[in-house]
Amino acid sequence: MGFLDNSGNIILDAVLTETGRKRLATGNFSISKFALGDDEIDYKLYQKNNASGSAYYDLEIMQTPVLEAFTQRNANINYGLITIPNKNLLYMPSILRNEKIPSISVSDKHNVIYLAVKDGVTYDALVTGFGGVHGGGPDYVLESGNSVGRSIILESGLDTAEITGTPANQQNYIVSQGLQERSFQVAVDNRFFVGIWGPGPGSVFNNNGGNGGEIVKFNLTPSNPTGADSNLRNYALATITAVNNAVYYRTNDARVDTATSVIKGPRSAATALTFSVKPMASNDFTRFGSTGQTVAGAAGTYSYIDSVVYVRGLYAEYQLPIRIIKKD
Repeated sequence: MGFLDNSGNIILDAVLTETGRKRLATGNFSISKFALGDDEIDYKLYQKNNASGSAYYDLEIMQTPVLEAFTQRNANINYGLITIPNKNLLYMPSILRNEKIPSISVSDKHNVIYLAVKDGVTYDALVTGFGGVHGGGPDYVLESGNSVGRSIILESGLDTAEITGTPANQQNYIVSQGLQERSFQVAVDNRFFVGIWGPGPGSVFNNNGGNGGEIVKFNLTPSNPTGADSNLRNYALATITAVNNAVYYRTNDARVDTATSVIKGPRSAATALTFSVKPMASNDFTRFGSTGQTVAGAAGTYSYIDSVVYVRGLYAEYQLPIRIIKKD
C-alpha cells in the first residue's frame, strides 16, 4: 500500500481486481460500468474564506494524497458516490444508533459492543463486572442467540433540526421522496456469525403512550445470512425488517420526541439487532483475535475477536464494532 503524490498532477492508477484477473484468465473480461468514491477526502478542508481568493478554496482538498488502487474488491470504495435523479431532494437520510430506550437498548463499553458467547459463564461474568444485574451491567452486553435481552436499536430518517418530525413532514420528506425504508441489509463475517435477529410481527416503535411516552417493542426473530456480499470478502447478507418509525413531534406532548428518538427531524424506520455466533474454538481466537486479555471491571481473562457489522439502508450505512468475547 502507498500514497499517490497528488500535489500537482491528476493521476489515474488502475489495477485489475482479483475478480478481474480471474475473468481475464477465462476470457470473460469486459468493463461495462465504473463507480466513483471519495474515501480519502475531508470536506472540512474546504476554505471558503481563504484570503487568496476562490481559486484556493478547494486547493487543500485537491492536493490530498489518495491511496494507490488495491486489488481486493472491498478495499477501494467504502463510501461510493451516487446519482439521484430527483433534483427536489434536499435532505438525505441517516442511520443512527439509539441508546435512549431503557432495558432494551445495549450501549457501548470500551468503544465496542460486547457479544458474549453462549457458554453459561461469559455473559454473567461481564454483567457482574460492569455493575451487576441491578447496577447497569446488562446495559453493556449482548449474549449470542438471546432474543429477549438487550439489542442494538437503529433508526433512519432526516437528522436535521430544520424540519420538525411531524406526520406531515414524514409524508412530504420521507414517503413521497421514496426514502421510506422497509428493510435493512445487514452484512456479517460468516467466519464467526451464523444468525442475525431482527424485528418480527408485533414490533412497534412510537411515542403514542400518552403525553409523548414511548411504546417500543421488538419481537426478535432469527434470519440466516446466506447471500454473499459482493463488496466484502467473507461477508454474508441478510435482509432484516424495518419497523415504521412513528415517533412524532407534537406541540402538546409533555415528553419531547427526541427523548425517544435520536433522529432530530422526520423519521423513516427503526430496527433492532442481535446476533448468534458459531461455537468458537480456542484456535479461532488465537488466529483471528486476542487471548488472555483483561477487561476493565471484570474478573479473569478473556479471549475475543473484533468484527464490524454493516447495516445498509437505501442511501446510508452504519458500522457496528462488535467484540465477540469468551471468558478463558
